[in-house]
Amino acid sequence: MKTRPSILLVDDEPDILHSLIGLLRRQFTVYTAQSGQEALQIMAEHPISVLMTDQRMPEMTGAELARQAYHRFPTTTRILFTGYADIKSVIDAINHGGLYRYVTKPWDPDELIELLTEAVEVSEREAAHQKLMQELQRYVSMGQQISQRLRLGPDGQEIDQDLLQAFAQSGNVLEELTHEPCKPAAGD
Repeated sequence: MKTRPSILLVDDEPDILHSLIGLLRRQFTVYTAQSGQEALQIMAEHPISVLMTDQRMPEMTGAELARQAYHRFPTTTRILFTGYADIKSVIDAINHGGLYRYVTKPWDPDELIELLTEAVEVSEREAAHQKLMQELQRYVSMGQQISQRLRLGPDGQEIDQDLLQAFAQSGNVLEELTHEPCKPAAGD
């Protein structure tokens, strides 16, 4: 049996959290927080696929929470919601928080479930991409170690400089790949 994906809902209004729990608890494992600090603590303790946060909260806005989550938990997909049309904060969250989507209150329940399901898929792809990059980095590192050992043959002469150059170039390619995170497709 496959475990349900974990989502974290953040809002300082308990009634909204209660309503969302009722809507989402069958499809997802639902965590809730009433502040950005509480949300970050939960994310540090549990693997979270999707963070869905209100924009307007005391102490830490949803955009700031998204920004911190982007840097600390890069495989978590981030969604911002609000009842206010604050375009500046939405742009900030997109530009600095790696926001996947922006949703306005009130939302259609079926559309929200569909959006969260898509966001989980994005999170799973990002996690798989990061795992693949770690494996690639490990293999390149092993190859570089082997090339160092093979640099000199048993007779003390340098050997196969073309092979050594290929290993060196593979390290450069890996460096470029590991510094290019997956981003949501434009228009999502």
